[in-house]
Amino acid sequence: NGLRCSVTAMDDYPIENLPSERMMIFVAATTGQGDPPSNMRKFWRFLLRKSLPLNFLQNVKYAVLGLGDSSYEKYNFAAKKLTKRLHQLGAEEITPIALADDQHDLGIDAIVEPWMKSIWKIVSDALDIPLNPINDSQVIERFGIKISDSPLNFKVPRDIHRAELRINNSLKLAQVIDNKRTTAPDHFQDVRLIKLKMDDVDYEPGDILYVRPQNSSKQVSNFFNLLKEHDINLTPNTVLEITENEIKLPHCLKGRVTLGEIAEQYWDLNFKPRRSTMQVLAAISDNDLEKEKLTEFSTAVGQEELYSYVNRPRRNIVEVLRDFPHTAKNLNEKVLFEIMSPIKPRAFSIASSNKFSKNEIHLLVAVVEYKTKLVDPRLGLCSNWLASLENGKEIVCWLQKGTFKFDWQVPMILIGPGTGVAAFRSILLDGAAEGRSLRNVLLFFGCRGKDKDYHCREDFERLSKEYGLRVFCAFSRDQEDKV
Repeated sequence: NGLRCSVTAMDDYPIENLPSERMMIFVAATTGQGDPPSNMRKFWRFLLRKSLPLNFLQNVKYAVLGLGDSSYEKYNFAAKKLTKRLHQLGAEEITPIALADDQHDLGIDAIVEPWMKSIWKIVSDALDIPLNPINDSQVIERFGIKISDSPLNFKVPRDIHRAELRINNSLKLAQVIDNKRTTAPDHFQDVRLIKLKMDDVDYEPGDILYVRPQNSSKQVSNFFNLLKEHDINLTPNTVLEITENEIKLPHCLKGRVTLGEIAEQYWDLNFKPRRSTMQVLAAISDNDLEKEKLTEFSTAVGQEELYSYVNRPRRNIVEVLRDFPHTAKNLNEKVLFEIMSPIKPRAFSIASSNKFSKNEIHLLVAVVEYKTKLVDPRLGLCSNWLASLENGKEIVCWLQKGTFKFDWQVPMILIGPGTGVAAFRSILLDGAAEGRSLRNVLLFFGCRGKDKDYHCREDFERLSKEYGLRVFCAFSRDQEDKV
């Protein structure tokens, strides 16, 4: 609309600039029990400082959009608290807070769509800046993308996330030392106990490990085959130079990077296209039938049909592009960055004790694979990547405090069926390492069969024998009738 702006996560925003901003638009989701999301917590802690004067934000105008679910008691709590605090610090609200509700028949779009249509006019009036309306065929680019003709001065393949280790102390490098299946070979599901070695690691039972997975070589090949079929001159060896535009440039994309590295390590090729994806594809389409369908998918009334087309069969972005061949032929490096989604990090409860296995982190991972009406089976991106890791492989990861609070001063009842037992293995091994009696701990574990998918069975049987742990198991398929 002709307004110059930047988009950033709240915790990435340079907080020292806050009092000098003219206009800020906040979009805040609510997590847990009315808590702010993880990428807002540092920003929120700053706003709560008692030392901030009540006129701290007197020059700032603002609007807030909350994303929530009214089935929760503390519905849109983070957005409501943010609005209240901004007002306390003297900021001027230009439009009442908008609270999007996932329980609405149209989902959050029922609030988000009209809010987005009105907000730019409100901002324009508040700042006295005229709008320059954009047409439907215009694609707003988040990054500046340029194909480089210079020869490579680095060795490929490489892990594009490792460079961030030098500037981000929270990131760690872990090495795979064991990757074993815990389920019987003839069991339908593959579950892995993956052991990682990490120097000077410090964590407590209940903590979480984040990993950032990569696409498989088959997925990457399918993606580049699609481009080749449409004579799009982009290959794994195409070198890109990417610059910041409206959105902060991720560290892994700084400098020169190949399209092959991006396709393998940055873009999620399992991504299920959303409404905004369809909007971009409609903008570049020159085929009337495809453009009409893509436009329908990008409207509020078309969301149920989009859900049936994408979400129910779990159709990914590459498969969608194959279904719209006349549109796919118009792809280029700039459009790809607008329709592809970055790989999101995945969180796993740590299944080990640092006191029991020093400088080791264990993960209990169920490998996801299932069928839908589509021909190819659906594969979980992260679980299949983790299962493929060989001993000696190094990965970038980071730790986060968990929400479990264990208290040895009171008896504990632990209920963890399947891989949900991971965090409980951690606290039980921790207690054993400290020489504690486990007689006041009850562990309830459930799975299909004692000899099929009783994860970490040896650990629990030993803890029961040597430390007094009482284990109660429910094996649903070990008798004639399912229980």
